[in-house]
Amino acid sequence: MTLSLALKATVPAAFFGYAIAANLTLFSKPDTPMPVLEGVFDGKITHDIDTLYRDSLPHKAPAVGLIGAARYVLLDEGRPGVVVGRGGTLFTSEEFRAADPLTYKKALHEIAAVANDLQAQGVELLVAPLPAKVDLLRAQSPDADESRRLELFYSTFLQDLNELGIQAIDTRPALLPLSQPFLITDTHWTPEGASAVAQLIASSETLAGGTEQFSTQTDATTKFAGDLVTYVTSDALAPRIGLAPEQVTPYRAIAQATDGGVVDIFGNRVEGSEKVDLVGTSYSANPNWSFAEALKLALHRDVINYAEEGKGPFAPMQSYMAKRDPLDGAAQVIWEIPVRYLTDPAMLTTGAEDRV
Repeated sequence: MTLSLALKATVPAAFFGYAIAANLTLFSKPDTPMPVLEGVFDGKITHDIDTLYRDSLPHKAPAVGLIGAARYVLLDEGRPGVVVGRGGTLFTSEEFRAADPLTYKKALHEIAAVANDLQAQGVELLVAPLPAKVDLLRAQSPDADESRRLELFYSTFLQDLNELGIQAIDTRPALLPLSQPFLITDTHWTPEGASAVAQLIASSETLAGGTEQFSTQTDATTKFAGDLVTYVTSDALAPRIGLAPEQVTPYRAIAQATDGGVVDIFGNRVEGSEKVDLVGTSYSANPNWSFAEALKLALHRDVINYAEEGKGPFAPMQSYMAKRDPLDGAAQVIWEIPVRYLTDPAMLTTGAEDRV
């Protein structure tokens, strides 16, 4: 038996060994609730067994963490949901999902529908696509072909937006030169990555710069386990196998009072002081990355953040459109869209095709 096969046999052997010991421990307890045999005929026994193991299995969480840690150390693998790259870099398996042409077409319909609705209100939309992590981190990528495929997919998305007449900015050149545009064990970008994109948007003059002044207030540095660690092992064990906590220093942009204020003698807003609305995913919503703050500093304009965590890019936009006041809403909207969501049918809302 080769060393590779021996290592691959280690994890299942450990798992089955644990399973035998855990079951003996579980069913030797006098207070363990046993499934009722009559449930075989109505299916209730399946539910009873599932509940028994979920609620009563001894040391389940530590065991799962230990087995996951062993699998990572010995095999460079995690559970479904994560792809292990080089040097301890973790990637979400969502980036490796095959592009479904129908899902992608529906995503384009959704974006075009929003652009049309905003245009009808006299509002300018700027789409900010975000490249895949595995595209940018080529040195850490476990699959060079996938990295190239996602670069091409990103370029195709930009081209399709252009052909649809939807204004978009190419964020990839701002992120590519950075030493760490994305976090190592997390799906998200770093504050440096967010700042680079904000500065790119401002320097492109796609959106006019304002006149408002902001100061930067740095918050306390925060440490946390990356969101992809949970697919490998427990947060407590992660540092022991080389998956160190992430560390970021978020900041806030504090508006400064000016002698002239932001309104003229007739009470109208001074040109350059208009707000910008930001819609998107947790890349924008999570204050740890400081994207909205970076936009304020770069554009010298107030940025109202309507992004939401855990819902992808489409549901937050539909929520924003539903509550937007056409008479009082911002005249310009930035929509941040990570390209990995363009192949996920679960993230799309319905009815977009009818509005295009």
